[in-house]
Amino acid sequence: MIQPRMATTLGFVLTDARVSPAILRGILARANERSYNRLSVDGDTSTNDTVVLLANGASGVTLDPKRDERDALEAGVTAVMESLARQIARDGEGATRLITIHVAGAADDRLAAQIARSIANSPLVKTAMAGADPNWGRIICAAGNAGVAFDPAKADIELQGTVVCRGGLAAPFSESELKKKLEAPECEIKFTIRGKGKGAAHFWSCDLTEGYIRINASYRT
Repeated sequence: MIQPRMATTLGFVLTDARVSPAILRGILARANERSYNRLSVDGDTSTNDTVVLLANGASGVTLDPKRDERDALEAGVTAVMESLARQIARDGEGATRLITIHVAGAADDRLAAQIARSIANSPLVKTAMAGADPNWGRIICAAGNAGVAFDPAKADIELQGTVVCRGGLAAPFSESELKKKLEAPECEIKFTIRGKGKGAAHFWSCDLTEGYIRINASYRT
């Protein structure tokens, strides 16, 4: 039950810097948007999710918000939370591989994330990755179902660095070679919309296997 609202995930991030609660809240909100809110295992959610950022000041170092120290702390917190999000996706119930999705060319970052989320939550995309099947049609369909307007004739798709769709049409590639690459423990999907859009986003998910069904079919028994 892990989706962009974090679901049953409890996250605790700590620093020994001396930082005001107001600054911590801003850092946490921005880091959370780039990490836990870009995570989906199965697209389902629950009510008990929490992430907190705590500063105990034990180092005696006071953060100077007027210098680069604030940006450095935020970069560090974001890196830690992104690493945790990737680990959660990799450890999804029944998962055999981590899926990283990159979307570029949308009108803004919010719309790019919306497309990435739709791809991440698609059962057809997730099962294709479970079978190492380079079925890019499932990816463009999931993107088109995101509620974001784009011209499919301007869409390019890459799997494991191999172009499989160019301008909304099939690109030539060796299916046997790409299938071997997709059998790796980590898979990368790149979805690019050609044009002037600068919006970009990343998302982490995992494949959907028979193991997920076995675990959840007998969850209480």
